[in-house]
Amino acid sequence: LSLPRTAQAIEAVSITLVAESIEKTLVDGTKVRLWQFRDINDPGPGLLASGLHARVGDFITVTLTNLLDRPISFVVPGMLDISTPVAPGATGRYVFRPTEAGSYFYTDGENGLIGRAMGLSGPLIVLPRGTANALTANWTRFVKQYTLLLTEIDSRLNEAISAGLTFDMTTYKPNYFFINGLSYPDTKTNPSTFLDMALGDKVAIRFLNAGFIFYPMHFHGYHVSVTLRDRHLETRVVAKDSVLVKVGECVDMMLYVNQTGDYPIHSHYLPAVTANGVYPKGNMLLMRAV
Repeated sequence: LSLPRTAQAIEAVSITLVAESIEKTLVDGTKVRLWQFRDINDPGPGLLASGLHARVGDFITVTLTNLLDRPISFVVPGMLDISTPVAPGATGRYVFRPTEAGSYFYTDGENGLIGRAMGLSGPLIVLPRGTANALTANWTRFVKQYTLLLTEIDSRLNEAISAGLTFDMTTYKPNYFFINGLSYPDTKTNPSTFLDMALGDKVAIRFLNAGFIFYPMHFHGYHVSVTLRDRHLETRVVAKDSVLVKVGECVDMMLYVNQTGDYPIHSHYLPAVTANGVYPKGNMLLMRAV
């Protein structure tokens, strides 16, 4: 027991989450009511209240206490797709074991699309067994990695659900956009969304789309090589400066830093780089290579 843990050792990963309602102040000062999964021991990247990490083969136990006004559940699309709901005020437990390395997100599986639209999501990164700092067991190792959860809100939905009303998701039209819960220019000052790199670095970038629109993410200054889409290896790797991240999709890629300078990454869907129509806000971050 006194020996240090290694990338080879199977671990029992225990996470304690609380599902709760919070008031969030957006980048333009607007206040909205959101739901979130909060890790009571370890918050997630940026303004996310949780973010989970494990290795292939680990035994993961999530203990979830529900402080919301309706039953919710904990699901991981592509890994734990069906689970038992937890009643308001109750606590439930979920046990699962990842078999594939890559990026996932977790969310609520009980309330259709509403739980996810209200903010119940977070990143889950599964690293390969026995290999440090790699996207897969047989892939190039990286120097550092950035996990970027892409989300958005339609503030009309938040207002309706907070008032105890319903919302028709066919009318969903988001007006605020986030990366790890942050909007530009706040992404410039957070270490989870400011890509700090050095010439010659190999940097892993993970885009996880927990929202309900496509995000065509565009890189200035660099090209990236997509490695995994939803944990499946790309059969034809082509260097590109724009990567489409579809609804519910997780895309892992490598960036090889071949020049110095400051460059942005942003969605090529113009409304996503606004806050309630005001530009430049929303889905944009900066990279710096020295």
